[in-house]
Amino acid sequence: MRRTSLRWMAKRAKRRGGAGKGPRRAGRGRRPQQRRARESSADGLLTSIEAALDADEPLPLLGLASTALHFLDPRNDLLRQGRTPDESMDTLLANLFAAPIPETSALLTAVATLARDDELRRRVRREVADRGDVLPRWLVQLATSRPARVLTVEHVLGDGDQFLLGVELPDGRPLTASVYVDHNLGTVVKDAFVLPAGPDAVVDVLRDEFDADTTVRELDPADARARLTEAIDHGAHVYPPLESDTWPSSRPLIEWMVGLLPEGGTGYSRPESTPEQRQELAARFLASPFAADLTVDDDLRELLDDLLWFGTDYGPGDPLRWSPVNVEILLADWIPRKIIAEVSRLERAPELLRALIRYSHDERGIREELTTETLDAVDEWETEYQEAIRTPRLQGPEALLARMGMLDEDEALAARQEDTDADDESPDRG
Repeated sequence: MRRTSLRWMAKRAKRRGGAGKGPRRAGRGRRPQQRRARESSADGLLTSIEAALDADEPLPLLGLASTALHFLDPRNDLLRQGRTPDESMDTLLANLFAAPIPETSALLTAVATLARDDELRRRVRREVADRGDVLPRWLVQLATSRPARVLTVEHVLGDGDQFLLGVELPDGRPLTASVYVDHNLGTVVKDAFVLPAGPDAVVDVLRDEFDADTTVRELDPADARARLTEAIDHGAHVYPPLESDTWPSSRPLIEWMVGLLPEGGTGYSRPESTPEQRQELAARFLASPFAADLTVDDDLRELLDDLLWFGTDYGPGDPLRWSPVNVEILLADWIPRKIIAEVSRLERAPELLRALIRYSHDERGIREELTTETLDAVDEWETEYQEAIRTPRLQGPEALLARMGMLDEDEALAARQEDTDADDESPDRG
């Protein structure tokens, strides 16, 4: 299914002309002379509002309001790397209040509703009422929108969940927020966008892409609210920030949709695993036929404990869940960055991982084709992994600081090499 972006939908908008009488109507009845004068003095925002209002659906205007709120969102400090936003809500309101035309009335109404700020809504309501502009009914009554059903699309390998959250606008038109929650990155929203269709219609389009291991189920709305709220909040603290063409610019719109759902639900439940449980799992694996070709020694046992640690403490917390994606994370990043050990031990990880994947998939009843795909991922990343563990690199807190741009990796490695050289040249102290 094509991922319809808000910008793409805005480009579909067709302008409609015609003379209008009576109260000013947003998006209609602009005289050519007025339009030319307005366009000559308006910035790109006004042009975008006009196009959104001339569209045949509400989503372009809602997307524009969401983007405006996104730019003012303090959670974007990670994106701005400490720089303060150029605009504030007061500045935005002042600019829109200073241009009393139907277009700004429409954007003000949408922004105030999505912001879910009672004081802001009162200020905007007074301003728009004084202007006397006639706005679309769906926009005036936007706050009375109702949630529809919530569906989740899940795969047996468990890399993530796709939520399809339906909302019915006051005029009956449907919207669906498609939100992908990535478990490998810590159960966070990785991408999201909104479509002008109901959840069932979206599933009908997606169904051709489903395989036998994909399940669509209806989720309790309160549980959906709890899980999406958690995933959005956790994702806002990920560094580097997760970005796409539509995320997080669609976050205010999607949070408004999530806020229509009832409260009191249950969020994600993470399995708890004790060291004793990991040891029991390791013993079962090593006693199984899948480990028969492994040379079991202290190095391998420690390496196995590292793999089970990764499975229980990272991702969704399931040490028997292996997919091509988390294999990539393990070999391309996690072990080289996290595990400090001799190369002679680390180089055995791919062999051990293959056996553990076969054992885990057998325990879970995963079909053979998916096991083959996951094993192929080990083959794909093994060469890069073996090179990485033999290359000087930052690990632990230093690696995290380098990722955040707070430490220069080349300088840190050079300093480490200087310390090593100095230690080699120092006389023994006995």
